[in-house]
Amino acid sequence: MTQLVRTQLVGNVEHPEFSGVMGLLRAETEIVEVLPELIVVVQDRPGAVSHGEVEACRRRSPLAGVVALLGSWSEGEARTGRPFAGVERIYWYEFPAWWRRQQGMRAEGLCPDWLRHVDINCGFPASARYSRPVRGSVKSSEQCHGLIAIRADVGETAEALGDVLQRAGFASMWQRPGGGGCSVIGIAAGLWVGAQLNASEEFDLQRFCRRMSSSAAPVIAILDFPRHDSLQRALRAGASEVFGMPWSNADLANTVRLLTSTKQRRLAA
Repeated sequence: MTQLVRTQLVGNVEHPEFSGVMGLLRAETEIVEVLPELIVVVQDRPGAVSHGEVEACRRRSPLAGVVALLGSWSEGEARTGRPFAGVERIYWYEFPAWWRRQQGMRAEGLCPDWLRHVDINCGFPASARYSRPVRGSVKSSEQCHGLIAIRADVGETAEALGDVLQRAGFASMWQRPGGGGCSVIGIAAGLWVGAQLNASEEFDLQRFCRRMSSSAAPVIAILDFPRHDSLQRALRAGASEVFGMPWSNADLANTVRLLTSTKQRRLAA
């Protein structure tokens, strides 16, 4: 069994926007104050945690990885503020998918993203010795694991998603705008792409999820910088997962794999 990640939390962990992530971390990590493997800097708005605080954590735990868990108010910080140097930025709605991929890598003895900066010769503790994959990569696969329906208004977006899926071992079909309903026979999952999930988009997502449900196909909704209310409305409309734009190719591919494998196990039971 993979050892729990020793995790230190820094910042406003009680902010309601992070309640889901905090529940996940408290259930699946060992929360510590000293000798962490991972430091999660919780920042609901720019400046909520100072650069000095982050550097102090790094000095105390030089072998620990550091990631920033960000709230919606931090979306423009990378352009207009002073983001933490050398720290991966993960928004609250991205974290569950990112975390699942990290846990999968650890279970396989691979290096999670947060340890990429540590020199392999530094001498990790035994529980933290991993090989190093290329971060964010999607492994090419010649085996077809299923057909994914893509509902997107823009052809370039559907093409980009199709490329990610192909490299992950899935075939895809684009449901064009105004094309009506597509056949869902043999569909493994669906990807629905929208913007801010206004009323018409919400209706379209709900209709798409209903069509996918006839094949018991889970749906991933991709929104433009989702807010808490739009994420909840997407889930109520029938989506199994919600991603934001820009999405992580590796996290998206991993989530599709997990959802389709769960569906296959459920149908086989």
